[in-house]
Amino acid sequence: MINALQLHEIQEVEELTEDSRQRFEVKDVQSLSWVLRKLAALEAKKTEINQIADFELERIEHFRKKELESIQDNENFFRGLISEYAIRKRDDDPKFKIKTPYGSVGFKKQQPKWNYDDKALIAYLNENELYDFVRVKQEPNKVEIKKQFNCTEDGRVYDPNGVEVQGIKVESKPDELVIKLEV
Repeated sequence: MINALQLHEIQEVEELTEDSRQRFEVKDVQSLSWVLRKLAALEAKKTEINQIADFELERIEHFRKKELESIQDNENFFRGLISEYAIRKRDDDPKFKIKTPYGSVGFKKQQPKWNYDDKALIAYLNENELYDFVRVKQEPNKVEIKKQFNCTEDGRVYDPNGVEVQGIKVESKPDELVIKLEV
């Protein structure tokens, strides 16, 4: 919850005219403090709004979950009835299929699912020299490249032998302004 002081700060922000917004300038520690107070109050208001919204979203999500569970239970019941009927009919006719104005029922062949234990499989393939079935992925070791290679101010990179490296361009970034509010 925002306190009375923060509420006052927000009211001052809302009362600022466009003209005063354009002319205001931080000139000293006092004006910087004023601006930081306004930012802290706005941050508190934003937090309060998010808390209210999160609470309402949680209630709505709970409602949706409860309603959908009820629908899912009914769907499962009716699908179970259809499944029992279709299995009985398939026992009589292995190619059982039926269409109605409201839908169709039948069986579809499934492909077998292959479940791999990659570590065990790779060990087996390597032990039995079946190297054609093992794929090796090549990628640059970027951590070591950053440690061992040198970069110039213009963004070019050189390997330890002094040869320019193709495929890397270092982009300089300006310092980032960091504002930490004491809320």
